[in-house]
Amino acid sequence: MPPAEPVRAHQVHPAKTGADSTASVLSDVLLWKHKPRTAVAVRVLRPAAGSAAVPGRADLGALARTRPGQYVTDHMPPPAQVVRLAGDAVMGFGAYRHSRALLLLRAALVAAGWSHAAWPQPSRRQ
Repeated sequence: MPPAEPVRAHQVHPAKTGADSTASVLSDVLLWKHKPRTAVAVRVLRPAAGSAAVPGRADLGALARTRPGQYVTDHMPPPAQVVRLAGDAVMGFGAYRHSRALLLLRAALVAAGWSHAAWPQPSRRQ
């Protein structure tokens, strides 16, 4: 297994997904209340801490062999990660602006990022 696969699989570890989810919710609440400095700190530092902690404490090779781990290693290339990150940024902006439409757009972008397996694949000529 290439070294990048287990590292990418950390994204589906329960501690990492929990850190990301709670950071997003807490940050959005803070942005809604117009506390951007604290919100950005929460939105960046909590997921970063999860990303730093999980690889040292989890068996990423075993995680990469699970169904969610396999999906992430197969279908979470950098472009899909950028789409998810864009969705997160739109959500933060939507919370700050009190825009439900932007919050819904965020949901669509994050869903698109996670659904990379359904993206059209370029044809390969022989």
